[in-house]
This record gives sequence, C-alpha cells and structure tokens, in this order.
Amino acid sequence: MKCWRWPLVLAVLTVVGLLSALLGEGGPCWLVSWGALSMPLLVIVLAVLRSLTPRSR
Repeated sequence: MKCWRWPLVLAVLTVVGLLSALLGEGGPCWLVSWGALSMPLLVIVLAVLRSLTPRSR
C-alpha cells in the first residue's frame, strides 16, 4: 500500500480539481481547481529536475 499512496493522492487531487472547475462557479472554485490541478504538474517538474541532477556517492 505504501507505493500507492502518492499516486492515489495525485489522482484524488486531479479529480477534485476537475470537479471544482466543472461544477463550481466563481473565484474560490477556480482557486481550488488551479491549485489541485497544478500539484501533479509540480510533482512532474520536480521529478524531472531531480533526475537531471547528478548524484554524489
């Protein structure tokens, strides 16, 4: 279960962001959708940057 924790968190954030964008009206819903949908992108960028940096032994 430990290896599924973060993918599940990102999936829930994506669903919350999509539902907020589709069903909500106004500023607070837009902020929730932008915040929730930007988290998976942030994780991807951090993973790419981490893979590009050389590791010291």
